[in-house]
Amino acid sequence: MLKLLLDSSDYIYNFTGKLSKTIVLVEAPELQPLFRPVKGFFKPVRISPPLSGYRSVIPVYELESGKWVLKPVMLRGEYVVEIGADSNTVNLLYNRFKQLEGVKTRLKFENTVVSYVVENISIQTPKLQVDSTITVKTMSPALIPHPLVPTQHVRRFTTNPASLLWIPYMINHGNLSYNQQDVAKAVLELETCFSEHYSTKQKTIFINYDNKREPALQIKAKYIILTKEKKCEEIAFKTLQTARIYGIGASRANGFGSITIETPRNNV
Repeated sequence: MLKLLLDSSDYIYNFTGKLSKTIVLVEAPELQPLFRPVKGFFKPVRISPPLSGYRSVIPVYELESGKWVLKPVMLRGEYVVEIGADSNTVNLLYNRFKQLEGVKTRLKFENTVVSYVVENISIQTPKLQVDSTITVKTMSPALIPHPLVPTQHVRRFTTNPASLLWIPYMINHGNLSYNQQDVAKAVLELETCFSEHYSTKQKTIFINYDNKREPALQIKAKYIILTKEKKCEEIAFKTLQTARIYGIGASRANGFGSITIETPRNNV
């Protein structure tokens, strides 16, 4: 978890998850291959946009008098950027940013100059306790690919467990590339162990990504764990813990799909 003091010289119009990624790659350029797009590959990394509380600070489109109007953001103050990755990557970033605490750095991002000061960096491991119900909430909007159609151009705008959790399920099992047989197994097990609660809420928002208006999903999805069998408890625990670290859906390395998880006993 990276705590930053951010100051932008002008309004930012592009998705600010890209700013978070830019900061990380400025300080750790050797991680470029990890962020390089590869078709059908699930990147084992997640970066959040700048967060204020548990809310991402991102430009969004709003409908005004029948027309879509982009609302840019100005960054001024303290923000948190979450980074989820394997232990080697996390340790590399911790050591790199620890050396920068208190140092002001400036970079050009799109139309503005952004200065950042690392106030604090910490390594945190989610301490998840699986209960009879769990709630998944997006901190940054999610892009949810269809599990049975291996392309980001076909997206789901639903909160059913298979659609939302199949990618973290695959990452947890060490499957970082698309395989229809493994995905079918993931869909079956997730739908067997989870069911949506009636109180689940979802909303489609529109964000600006490289001058394109893109739909993305915000959710507060409550799930019921369907059985107390050990297998389902293990699937729920491992899948949800992976989802908290690596996020849900596609383009997690660009700032999409960061979540929090709530249970009757704890929040992570």
